[in-house]
Amino acid sequence: MRASLFAPLALVAALGLVGTAQAASYTQLDAEASSLAFGYSQMNVKMDGRFGELKAPELQFDPAAPEAAKVRIDVSLASIDAGYPDANVELKKDEWLAMDQHPVASFTSTAIKSLGDGRYEVSGELSIKGNTRPVTVPFTFKEEAGKGVFEGSFPLQRADFGIGEGQWKDFSIVANEIDVRFKFVATP
Repeated sequence: MRASLFAPLALVAALGLVGTAQAASYTQLDAEASSLAFGYSQMNVKMDGRFGELKAPELQFDPAAPEAAKVRIDVSLASIDAGYPDANVELKKDEWLAMDQHPVASFTSTAIKSLGDGRYEVSGELSIKGNTRPVTVPFTFKEEAGKGVFEGSFPLQRADFGIGEGQWKDFSIVANEIDVRFKFVATP
């Protein structure tokens, strides 16, 4: 009698652990459901833009072990929409993003820290236009309908990455600060 009671309990416990492990580890970016946007100021007029093509060659996030997480996000710079067609053409030039020489911007994590209550902080290297800088980005994480949703924002200084050289170094025309906003959706 005792063996017959423990066998079903052991099976339920094992299935519960397997189901939990599979549901908790996110490894694939759902690029269609994800977004990467930015805000900037041009001649004191607020503008918004976005990138249409994102990839995650490396993604491993388990909310039960966030310190072990790893991520690399690659952004196709040619997928930019800065709010109007003339800006998109201008941004391809060497003074701005130099897309012929540097077609991809990337972020590679070096550490992730839990701040509690679904809030985290990821540190890593952001590379744009051949310039790499350390950044720390706050984000929130929640699970929705079997997917992991990462949302956050951070400011970057375009001058740190050589975005806007020559006459475009004048911040009265295009402000130095760019507000980056993201929503990345991942599946197990």
